[in-house]
Amino acid sequence: MASHNANYKMIPLTGGTYTVNTLGNGITASTVHQVYCISAGTISISAVGGGTIVMPMTAGQYISVLLEQCTVTSGSYIGFAAKFAYGAITPTQWGLNP
Repeated sequence: MASHNANYKMIPLTGGTYTVNTLGNGITASTVHQVYCISAGTISISAVGGGTIVMPMTAGQYISVLLEQCTVTSGSYIGFAAKFAYGAITPTQWGLNP
């Protein structure tokens, strides 16, 4: 199984502004890549690489985007990210790996 679709972690987004300190840095696999609406409200989403949108959402709706920042005005949401497991990655040793 590929690591991008395993070991998800969930980050509650219930009010206020969230930045790369919480959402991930946009470089590693642990960056939030989907926002799912639990209860109706409005969220401002800024994507890695640029662009911001203010989205009214209802329960069950979601958006797939690499988040750089988001601000929850109302409602509650969950941010999904793959859980980066460094221990599963080994360094390449030239001449030793087939």
